[in-house]
Amino acid sequence: MAKRDQLAINYAYQKSVSFSQYSMYNSCQYSWYLAYVKKQKVFKPGIHLLYGTSLHEALQEYLRKMYDESIKSADEMDLCGYFQERMLENYKSDLEENNKEHYCTKEEFTEFIEDGIASLQWFKSKRSKYFSKKDTQLVGIEIPILQSITEYSPNVLLQGYIDFILYNKTTDSYTIYDIKTSTRGWTDKEKKDESKVNQILFYKKFYSKALEVPEDKIDVMFFIVKRKIYENAEFPIPRIQEFVPANGKTKVKKAFESLENFVKECFTPEAKYNTERTYQKNLSACKYCPYKDREDLCDKKN
Repeated sequence: MAKRDQLAINYAYQKSVSFSQYSMYNSCQYSWYLAYVKKQKVFKPGIHLLYGTSLHEALQEYLRKMYDESIKSADEMDLCGYFQERMLENYKSDLEENNKEHYCTKEEFTEFIEDGIASLQWFKSKRSKYFSKKDTQLVGIEIPILQSITEYSPNVLLQGYIDFILYNKTTDSYTIYDIKTSTRGWTDKEKKDESKVNQILFYKKFYSKALEVPEDKIDVMFFIVKRKIYENAEFPIPRIQEFVPANGKTKVKKAFESLENFVKECFTPEAKYNTERTYQKNLSACKYCPYKDREDLCDKKN
């Protein structure tokens, strides 16, 4: 499988877009305009993002060992220690990008590490419920996607990385997994949120094209790891939540049309940013906007 750095983009005539760009645009067109057209992108690290990245890396390393080496090798791995190391190293990297400015307290950092350890210990004890080596092999981890989206502007490419894919030899089918971290799991609101769900539908379509495999041979799965559980619940609450969104041809087609519209609205056929249109502000999205305190860039008026 290709490694992260093997898919290159030529910025002389191509542009890459990520799912986060698409999500930002759908949340507030003007914030996307500031970040990408006006090149005022803001780096805002946070403890939730740090935690999510580090937990991803720990789970992916466990699964790599399990499928590429052995279950014994994976179980002997100091999974919690690996997670703590990744939290520390990723935090150091964030500080370098954040002008050495700390963005969480020691107490918060410790709490998130303890939460991660509890979730990983639970996962390790229940692993066989979710993953087996019988007739199953690991296709890859952090599998790169870099493909043209629409003929309207063929040099605008979707760039992303699939968390991991498993192949079942018995059914001759693939499953694309997207790991998500959540405080207490996804409710119906999150499950119906296209800004969350469409990502895995895009990956299904593009991976089908890349492998020349029919879409109906590719399944999708959100693997949601809860950071907190209700300790006094009447019944034991699992720390893992699996969610399979509707991903038939009609659903994938609708999601992909939304991505195509994003490209057509924001780029010219020559893959230049569209500067001839007005990008709308969504004032209901200001609470989590990286520009909420930048009145010099956004006056929060339509």
